[in-house]
Amino acid sequence: MIFEALFDCMDFTSWLLLGFVLLLIFDVVKNGRPPNFPPGPWAVPLVGNVFTSLDFKTMDKVAKEYGPVFSVRKGSLRMVFISGHKMVKEALVNQLDSFVDRPIVPLFHVIFKGLGIALSNGYLWKKQRKFANTHLRYFGEGQKTLEKYIEVESNFLCEAFKDEQGRPFNPHYTLTNAVSNIISSVVFGHRFEYSDPSFRQVLELDNEAVILAGALRSQLYDAFPGLMSYLPGPHQTVHANYRKIVSFLENEIEKHREEWNPDDPRDFIDVYLSEMEKKKEDPMAGFNTETLLVSTLDLIEAGTETAATTLRWALLYMLHYPEIQEKVQAEIDRVIGQSRQPTMADRPNMPYTDAVIHEVQRIGNIVPMGFPKMASKDTTLGGYFIPKGTPVATILASVLFDENEWDTPHVFNPEHFLDLEGRFVKKDAFLPFSAGKRVCLGEHLAKMELFLFFATLLQRFTFAPVPGEMPSMEGVMGFTHSPEEFRLLAVPRVDLNCKQTSQKQEEDYSDKDRHFFFFCYCLFLLTLTMGLYHFLLSFDLKGLFLFLLLFLLITDYLKNRKPSTFPPGPRALPFVGNIFNMDSKHPHIYFTKLADIYGSVFRVRLGWDTMVFVSGYKMVKEALVTQAENFVDRPYNAVADRFYSEPSGGLFLSNGEKWKTQRRFALSTLRNFGLGKNTLEQSISEEIRYLQEEIESEKGKPFSPAGLFNNAVSNIICQLVMGKRYDYTNHRFQMMLKNLSEVIWLEGSIWGELYQAFPSVMKYLPGPHNKIFTIYNSIQRFLYEEMEKHRKDLDRDNPRDYIDAFLIEMENQKESNLGFTECNLAFCALDLFLAGTETTATTMLWALIFLIKNPHVQEKVHAEIDRVIGQSRLPSMADRPNLPYTDAVIHEIQRMGNIVPLNGMRVAAKDTTLGGYFIPKGTSLMPMLTSVLFDKTEWETPDTFNPGHFLDANGKFVKKQAFLPFSAGKRVCLGEGLARMELFLFLVALLQKFSFSVPEGVELSTEGITGATRVPHPYKVCAKVR
Repeated sequence: MIFEALFDCMDFTSWLLLGFVLLLIFDVVKNGRPPNFPPGPWAVPLVGNVFTSLDFKTMDKVAKEYGPVFSVRKGSLRMVFISGHKMVKEALVNQLDSFVDRPIVPLFHVIFKGLGIALSNGYLWKKQRKFANTHLRYFGEGQKTLEKYIEVESNFLCEAFKDEQGRPFNPHYTLTNAVSNIISSVVFGHRFEYSDPSFRQVLELDNEAVILAGALRSQLYDAFPGLMSYLPGPHQTVHANYRKIVSFLENEIEKHREEWNPDDPRDFIDVYLSEMEKKKEDPMAGFNTETLLVSTLDLIEAGTETAATTLRWALLYMLHYPEIQEKVQAEIDRVIGQSRQPTMADRPNMPYTDAVIHEVQRIGNIVPMGFPKMASKDTTLGGYFIPKGTPVATILASVLFDENEWDTPHVFNPEHFLDLEGRFVKKDAFLPFSAGKRVCLGEHLAKMELFLFFATLLQRFTFAPVPGEMPSMEGVMGFTHSPEEFRLLAVPRVDLNCKQTSQKQEEDYSDKDRHFFFFCYCLFLLTLTMGLYHFLLSFDLKGLFLFLLLFLLITDYLKNRKPSTFPPGPRALPFVGNIFNMDSKHPHIYFTKLADIYGSVFRVRLGWDTMVFVSGYKMVKEALVTQAENFVDRPYNAVADRFYSEPSGGLFLSNGEKWKTQRRFALSTLRNFGLGKNTLEQSISEEIRYLQEEIESEKGKPFSPAGLFNNAVSNIICQLVMGKRYDYTNHRFQMMLKNLSEVIWLEGSIWGELYQAFPSVMKYLPGPHNKIFTIYNSIQRFLYEEMEKHRKDLDRDNPRDYIDAFLIEMENQKESNLGFTECNLAFCALDLFLAGTETTATTMLWALIFLIKNPHVQEKVHAEIDRVIGQSRLPSMADRPNLPYTDAVIHEIQRMGNIVPLNGMRVAAKDTTLGGYFIPKGTSLMPMLTSVLFDKTEWETPDTFNPGHFLDANGKFVKKQAFLPFSAGKRVCLGEGLARMELFLFLVALLQKFSFSVPEGVELSTEGITGATRVPHPYKVCAKVR
């Protein structure tokens, strides 16, 4: 009755007031400050301090009023803020386990979902961080390889600045692209050109998202995510930008899936894909595609934003403090000079430069509020109680500007990091990367980038403000603290002395003067021509011949004259160079001897062209991996130019976008038809049975294994490319395999080298080199016949092999210029056929030689196979981890066999440096694999057959970085995964069933015959059934 009377007397306004009062009571009960909770400003009921900006300047004022530990309420959530060096250190270092977790940040949770490295927690975070840390180190972080990446990128950055020609420009995205290319090289395995529009868009989207994340309206999303998700505002732009960035990353990961080779990981994504396979039984570790995506985003964003923003602050402070810039440049000139780039080894000798970089980091204050943390258990801090689950922010700005720690905290003063004698000193309160267990994962990378980029830029340029445009030092507060957009002038330092003089001289020349000089120049040319004409008329035939000879000698000298910083090498004869100095039987041995004389980077002239040779594991890796973008293309090839009817054809010798597309298409198509899968393993096992039957039919009598091995191995690639195998008695196929071996030898012989050096002369002369083209034409006719058969019975909905898939793609790519033509199909099929047959079959031939010459090794392999597999079944790839000695023997056979002693030729895509030498754009480069496989600094007994190279003290198989029989980098052998599978399965199956020996009194040679590949001398063996 009372409630009914109460309801009857209340109107609509009364109901609203009652509802409001109840909400207030609920808010007080639910969100009241806990006992002994840190103090803070008064919070408005329901919304808290939502209209108080969480920037470091506002929080600094609150800290002065409430002390170093205080709280602020955002919506219904109370956050604790920690200020000052002592209290921040207490939280992050002394109580590191109490504040190790991350809270849910609604603005970022939409995209990151608590996955990845930065915003994950618990078991998943530990596993992801440990994995990232391990493999970032493996791919170069903190090592010389990464230092080389930065040195190379510094050159690109300086070239971009130089291209501005002293005009005003905004360095923002050029710097950001350069810094991002370092982490991209580690994560993606490649860098992005500064002109790449898609990557530029990613950088712009990320920059906008980072700035908007700090906006007050974006912070409202964290307070009221359920409501704000339906309202417009900057938070919607942040989410939209991140979705576009994620889409870009998804494309990169998909490309990696298509080209992924688990035996040869190129970068972080590759090893993550492998880890996903290994950790399928541990879903809590989070190794899946979604976490890979978020981890990649974490690494790219963290590895780009902070270092790039710090470099922008550095240039800004150099504009405002030119006297400091001069002192840095003086130190660089004294320690490094202008003849080489800065390295990390210079850092201890450059205390002032180091102090300037540290002071830029301090006063630039890139991440002023730190990354939010969460109390992982009930704890006390500064005498206050902080319940488990409370979000905590450690204000790094309060540490970097702590008046108790810095003499002049608000003034740019490099002396903060120098003692009285000018030596660099570390400061405890220098925490730009945070501290404790959540310290920035890329701290070492960032320190390296900042030193090398900054020192290189100030070595090459003097930076000055645009007249009338002195940039502001106020900064823009987003999630990070970044400079406002500004322009500057980058004046090359080598031009400073002559710039004013040259400008004045140019101004002094009037149009009239220029016309006069042009007239004089024409008159001079006319007089010279007439004089030369009368001079030649005065000669007899002998004199004319001597004059022409002298003219050609001078022309040859001028054409082949190289800069003083070009790699050294042997003296070359005019016209022919060093081609007749070469060891015609074993050219790789000649080049190895030259490396002993001239060093790891040297030059050799062959005909008209001068080539650079690279020797030794470290320098070969530098060229193929660290500077992969500089040496990814192939040079002009005279044999291919005569044989291929369209430029840049096939898979091996093509370049640019056509090569990338064709390689990606070949990899994905071959995978679809079994490459790397059980279906291909079954095909190899079936071929093994045919091969065993053929060998067994010899009944222990001596026979030549070359033809059988060629046929067996070739049948595997034939099934992928043509969808069928060929019987060992097929005469035409046997002839083609024989021709294949001959053409590979001819291309690497002295006749092939002469044709490459003098193609315009050699094509008119008789000789064995002409047989190269005869053989190629016969192989091509064979392939065209196969293509025609495929075309006749092609089922577009059910492609059977590579040729079918290519024919279908030709229809889809009619309008493109990416090589999907009938002619290029023949070239690509030929490349696959050559690469998929010769190297593996040759390695198997070397295997028998080394096993017969080392019978104790053959016996140990037999014993291991019997113990693990027995005789009841064929081997499988699953047996490989259990056969470490056999695996080591196969690897040592590949090393000692040295099948491709040189390598595929490369060409410098742009001017670059290698080993301290200048390599001009267009220079041909040969990385010698022989020098890697026999590098005395990498192998204990490089010239001895020793499977122990690949075994540890416990007999377990170990990978060796200097094992590069398939080359390395972006041009690594396309069929490496197939070759590894074939070698293991064929050799284990043969040794499971047979014991190999030679007739009494026969001695096998390990010398070999060197052409494009290195093959054994023909031999016969006896195979005894075990």
